[in-house]
Amino acid sequence: MILGLLVVAYSVSVVLRTSAQHRTWLDGWVVVGIEFALSMLCVSRGLTSKQHRGAPIFLGLGLLSWTIGDVILTIETLGGATASSPSLADLFYLGFYPLAYIATVLLLRRTVGILSKPNWLDGVVAGLGAAAVCAAFAFHSIAQVAGGGAASAAVNLAFPIGDVLLLFLVVGGTALLSGARRAPWLLLAAGIGMNVVGDTFNLFQSTAGSTAVGSDVNAIAWPVSILFISMAVWVRSGVTDPLRGPHTAGFFLPGVAAIGGLGLLVVGTQRSVGQTALGLALATLLMVGLRLFLSARDLRVLTEQRQRQALTDELTGLGNRRQLFQVLDAFFSQPFDGDEGPHELAFLFVDLNHFKEINDSFGHPAGDELLRQVGPRLNDAVRGKDVVLRFGGDEFGVVLLGADLQTAETVAQRIAAGLDEPFAIHETKAHIGVSIGIALAPSDATDAAGLLWCADVAMYRAKLGNVPFECYNHDIDGGEHQIRLVDELRDAIESRSLVLHYQPQLDLKTSRIVAVEALVRWPHPRLGLVPPLKFIPLAEDAGLMGTLTALVLDMALAQCAAWWEDGRYLAMSVNVSSTNLLNNDFLGLVTGLLSRHDVPARALVLEITETSIITDFEASQDVIARLRDLGVVVSIDDFGAGYTSLAYLSNLAVRELKLDGTLITGLGSVRDDRDLELVRATIDLGHAMGLRVVAEGIEDDATLGLLRELGCDLAQGYHISRPMPAGELAIRPTFEDAHAEHLG
Repeated sequence: MILGLLVVAYSVSVVLRTSAQHRTWLDGWVVVGIEFALSMLCVSRGLTSKQHRGAPIFLGLGLLSWTIGDVILTIETLGGATASSPSLADLFYLGFYPLAYIATVLLLRRTVGILSKPNWLDGVVAGLGAAAVCAAFAFHSIAQVAGGGAASAAVNLAFPIGDVLLLFLVVGGTALLSGARRAPWLLLAAGIGMNVVGDTFNLFQSTAGSTAVGSDVNAIAWPVSILFISMAVWVRSGVTDPLRGPHTAGFFLPGVAAIGGLGLLVVGTQRSVGQTALGLALATLLMVGLRLFLSARDLRVLTEQRQRQALTDELTGLGNRRQLFQVLDAFFSQPFDGDEGPHELAFLFVDLNHFKEINDSFGHPAGDELLRQVGPRLNDAVRGKDVVLRFGGDEFGVVLLGADLQTAETVAQRIAAGLDEPFAIHETKAHIGVSIGIALAPSDATDAAGLLWCADVAMYRAKLGNVPFECYNHDIDGGEHQIRLVDELRDAIESRSLVLHYQPQLDLKTSRIVAVEALVRWPHPRLGLVPPLKFIPLAEDAGLMGTLTALVLDMALAQCAAWWEDGRYLAMSVNVSSTNLLNNDFLGLVTGLLSRHDVPARALVLEITETSIITDFEASQDVIARLRDLGVVVSIDDFGAGYTSLAYLSNLAVRELKLDGTLITGLGSVRDDRDLELVRATIDLGHAMGLRVVAEGIEDDATLGLLRELGCDLAQGYHISRPMPAGELAIRPTFEDAHAEHLG
């Protein structure tokens, strides 16, 4: 502040005094003292700063070099003497330029950040235009002072060259910073601008004769310039807003510079203009042409890039929902009775099973990595002309052009097989399942939204049925038929028209049938015997799961009571969903039915999938504990299909693990040591926790024997018995007797 006031006071004194009132102590030593103090402030700023130290130090050294030049010039002109030309002071004056140039570049890089090539060209255009105009004035007088010898001419030429280069940087940088309002840069630009003004007037004083105005400007320019430059390194630039978008350079200064360059070329055709100025003007217009060319090219590239981004999923690189509707809309917009173009289209709605468990167990980065690996596997499973897309989350889609139902099912099988292979994530092998819904166009739907809905419905049935894929069935899933089916299902539940089939569970130690699993069937008058995977989705959507489960439990416990009265003490397993488990009335329902049918609580096994438990673990934990206190056995169904059960198993009051069929199927015929050890470890884990272990999906005698060797407790599957009505189920004292009768 004090130095600034001194500079202002000195400038006022220069304007008020005449040239005859020159004072060496004031115009020489006071100015030198101010300049030295300002240069030291710059250097100290750089030495004390923790970052970006280069620009202040180089600026300070440059100002110090200029100050030393003023000291030498003041000494040479003591007593009114005339300084030599060239002078030793000129060497230090010229030393200012390279140091200031380096500092300016450093500050420009720090302030501007990353810009595109066209933005940098805006700065080049502005700088060249300003340099051309400056050269037109500065270099015009060089010839008049060149007669003083080679050294004098070189020195006189060096000053305007240095000024032109600095002006080029300052104006160009100001163009790049248009709108940024960076105070340090603007102060630096003002300071260097004042320096150029001072050198220009000094040159005119030397060549065209001294004037009062020129003398005043020549005296004031350098102290003011040094003040502004010193202030630039101390003023804070402010905090950068991280939400501010990429900076775009302004067009005002480049436009003015281009007009100036064009004007110089026009003037050059009428009167003498220096070759340097004409060369810079021509370079300005060439840069303008290059800028226009790059802008047009970048606009085309940007348009193509934005179009790709609009149709591409960022994480996987696959197409996105927008591309899907673009393809489907193009397909549905064509006539289907012509002779050209694909007349059929199959759409596969692909949903990953247990993806949430992977995210919960390994973290979202692991989930993202798995999704990135899914894309190539999907591409490997489809044909070259097919389109693979990702909707978001763990949902993918595949568009098969010119594909019929058989082709779609073949591709679905390949996708299921490809995704069944383990994924390598963070040095861990992760397994996922897949549920695929298939819909055809135009047979299933005649618009894009309808086709997605059909495939989504089919996918949901596949997920509930624990099968890889399902095709859209208009009789079950379609519009008015679905509404009709819901009404018919509601009537069937109310009239107790549903039936139960029972699949036995074999005790592998005694070879006796000790339990059965109740599986509900719907004998539909029009569709025949409908399995649960066909109508459970309807019950879920229509809010019928509560009444449906109550009916199944009632029928199952009634049959269990009949068997117990007949001396066949079988346990009864019944599947319940998370909707049932977390219902406030569920415990009362179970208690009431056990009492009504006079069945001991230990005879009832409620099977709950581990994914259902994880959905709301704390609430599920509480209900399971209360069921345990009641005496009911709670079984974790499909164990091994998820990823979080092991983390929570010790906190659940369950008494049985039911191994997922994917771990068991074919285990005896195609023995894989890793799969075998996985099953063995799971059985040992269950036993270590005091749990009974049940294996399902037994389809051959070798697998049954292997599970017996591994110490599994119970087993069920088609090899033992298919699900049958109670009246057709032959329950013998031992499995061997029943199996012999079956082979009969």
